[in-house]
Amino acid sequence: MKKNPAIYLVALLALFMTVSCMNDDEVTVVPSPYAMISSFGLGNIKSSYHAFTSEGKDTTVVRTISGSNYPFTINQETGEIFNVDSMPYGTDVSKVLMSISLKGVAGLYNDSTSLYEYFSTSDSIDFSTPRKFRITSADAQYSKDYTVTVNVHKVEPELMVWEKYAAPENFVPECAVEFGGNMCLFGKDAGGSSAVAVSPVAGEPQWAVSAVEGLPATAGMQNVVQFKGSLYAVANGSVYVSANAVEWAVASPDAGADAIVGASDVDGRIWIAGVQGVKYSTDGADFVVAEPLPANFPLYGISISSSPLAHNSGIIRHMLVGYTTPEKNGKVYVWSLLSNESLWTCYDNGNDFPCPSLENLAVLRYDNKMYAFGGRGVVAGEEVAPFSKFFVSRDNGIVWKAWDNFYQCLPGELLNDGSAFAAAVDSGNYIWIVNSGSNAGVWKGIINRLGFKNK
Repeated sequence: MKKNPAIYLVALLALFMTVSCMNDDEVTVVPSPYAMISSFGLGNIKSSYHAFTSEGKDTTVVRTISGSNYPFTINQETGEIFNVDSMPYGTDVSKVLMSISLKGVAGLYNDSTSLYEYFSTSDSIDFSTPRKFRITSADAQYSKDYTVTVNVHKVEPELMVWEKYAAPENFVPECAVEFGGNMCLFGKDAGGSSAVAVSPVAGEPQWAVSAVEGLPATAGMQNVVQFKGSLYAVANGSVYVSANAVEWAVASPDAGADAIVGASDVDGRIWIAGVQGVKYSTDGADFVVAEPLPANFPLYGISISSSPLAHNSGIIRHMLVGYTTPEKNGKVYVWSLLSNESLWTCYDNGNDFPCPSLENLAVLRYDNKMYAFGGRGVVAGEEVAPFSKFFVSRDNGIVWKAWDNFYQCLPGELLNDGSAFAAAVDSGNYIWIVNSGSNAGVWKGIINRLGFKNK
């Protein structure tokens, strides 16, 4: 049987617990019968991570993180000690100082000697694998074992990962929008009729395709939006509403709507635009003219998004990106409206990095930026292949630059794919890209850190 050095320490401690005082009076201190760790924490730790410069170039940043920002949970019943919130990817926990409060004497298990040995809190400890501690009571009668696990994220947080799934068969997508926990894909079926394919957002897509009822054949399905628990679309100048994505009815006849250009439940308004001007409604039925239709206001091939301001969640920013011609070519225009404003603002300021003009352009708000991608185009005089890269704006649509980095890329299988597609971002931070053609599929992608759970 191998001897345990920690037990010797306890024995020495107990030996000196009896103290002789003057006049032969003797004070006896009874050794404690307790053996437990009451608190555990780590000191400062080095961490390195990938980041991007203002030009979008990859770089590595080394920083020091405070272990106090990652508190440890102690399960006294099982003896497990662990941090619920994992430390950042790249954190080096092979040489870490710790702080520990306990009752008794602690020994750290040494794998090479198979013994629990004395250690000092001034010594760094390797926590790259779980470490075992044994706490022995001062009277040497009791002991309790603990296992300390330091959790560190195992995946590169900035990497965008994609999974491919089956697309609805013989379906040409035009628009995708999350509604009621489902991804609703609007487009045309094999016969060229308007249809909707519905799949739960969570997990692997499972599509159910239905014919759209109540909408005229000329209905524009490119920009269906959700507003106050219903879906809205426009056709022949009227606004239509649906509670289930399949059955539609007229909500506002002859509204002069060529396109829906914004909607937000927080703002409490839905916006349309057409020959009668730019209008809004608070109920989806009665629309009020906010301003005459401005020059260069996009009505075709548009992408819309609405999100709260970072510094004031009570104010919503509507973003509208698209073309001014039915052919959906030429210059792309970016317009914006804050919910505390009544007039839209064009971002056509003549900068050298405008939004790229791409076929079947899609613009999504994602990770507090705006991502643009699509089919073939010419940007700054250079030919751009379909799905070759993201173009990203960090300033809400004013300046757009090619996002040339390894970590956040479009699916490689889509490169040079010029078929029709639809894209959306769901409530779980996944980007959906659904395309048609011979390489039809559903791609779901996410930046790893946006999928980390807050615990």
